[in-house]
Amino acid sequence: MPVLPALNMRSIPTRIIRGGSSKGIYLDRADLPEPGIARDEIVLRVFGSPDRRQIDGLGGADKLTSKVAIMGAPTRADCDVNYLFGQVNTELPRVDWKANCGNLSAGAALYGALTGAGRMEGGRMQVNVHQVNTGRRLVTHVPMRDGFPAVEGDFVIGGVPGTGPRIDVDFGDFAGSALGGSVLPTGNAVDRVDIPGLGPLEVSVIDMANLLFFVRAGDIGMDTSASIYDMQADLALVGRLEAVRKAVSAHIGFITGPDADQELRVSTNPLIFAVAPPMAYGATNGQAVAVGDHDLSARSLARYEFSKAYPGSGAAGTAVAAGIPGTLVQEAVADLGQARGIYDLRVGHPGGVLRVAAEVRAEDGGVAARSGQKSRTDSS
Repeated sequence: MPVLPALNMRSIPTRIIRGGSSKGIYLDRADLPEPGIARDEIVLRVFGSPDRRQIDGLGGADKLTSKVAIMGAPTRADCDVNYLFGQVNTELPRVDWKANCGNLSAGAALYGALTGAGRMEGGRMQVNVHQVNTGRRLVTHVPMRDGFPAVEGDFVIGGVPGTGPRIDVDFGDFAGSALGGSVLPTGNAVDRVDIPGLGPLEVSVIDMANLLFFVRAGDIGMDTSASIYDMQADLALVGRLEAVRKAVSAHIGFITGPDADQELRVSTNPLIFAVAPPMAYGATNGQAVAVGDHDLSARSLARYEFSKAYPGSGAAGTAVAAGIPGTLVQEAVADLGQARGIYDLRVGHPGGVLRVAAEVRAEDGGVAARSGQKSRTDSS
């Protein structure tokens, strides 16, 4: 429990929970001031930000470990617990409250189970989570043992060492959650956008759990078999991806005005993904990932930084995109049985392979994403 004498605060009870390939600090809403500067100051102090090393706080010096979840009693009648996500910046005194984190959603489910907020269904507890940033509902299932969340299991997820219990998180309520519209906010599976320095480029824009942009890896000069560390060191590659992120954001009206550039530097949304057909590569843990081990090769970037694993919200959106005819994601994957509407997708990412399921159907001349479900391991 970090002590915050500079802010004249008492110790704050915390739970440190890993959700999938991310780790978060979970705080109770009742222990914090109302939303605003005072609350942000406390969160920054807890994490030791701004500081790249976060040496004076609980942050892990990485965007995957610089995340906060504010938990509390539900404010939706059909939910058991509230979950507000904040991405804590390591370089600037800023907390981004405008996005969603799919990985920490599994931790929110565990938090709810730890506090007895859900209801038992056999050997699992169902916890309905109000994702406050989006106003949407997560339906989750946490394996239980002797009245407590299980701490051991045989489920494996790429980017996380060892095994753990399987927690199911269903994003079926999250279609159009970032912009308040549809899964295809532009109405197109592919848009052609003029990118400064690159020229016209095809992009798929998907609104599912977060705002997601997909480009072909080959179109921006990326070799997805390369090390993620070499990619991060390639400033020209990072610059090209950020140029796409900025231009497409402006094209769809997500950013406007003189502060647009600054907002993109601190905003988790949108996430941009470079995708390609399966390709043999080495994961960050030394594991060799073969072509036959995955259906899609994908790398994610936001705010000039590649993800060393795969965003949980991005996983739901990627799986949904694979089921929409004409998207760059569907173009890159083989036939997964999308015509039946329900299918699994294996995403090859820097940490290994992530399996995610989706249900996508045509409806009323548009696209209905009825479910984006993923399984995550958790520990606390």
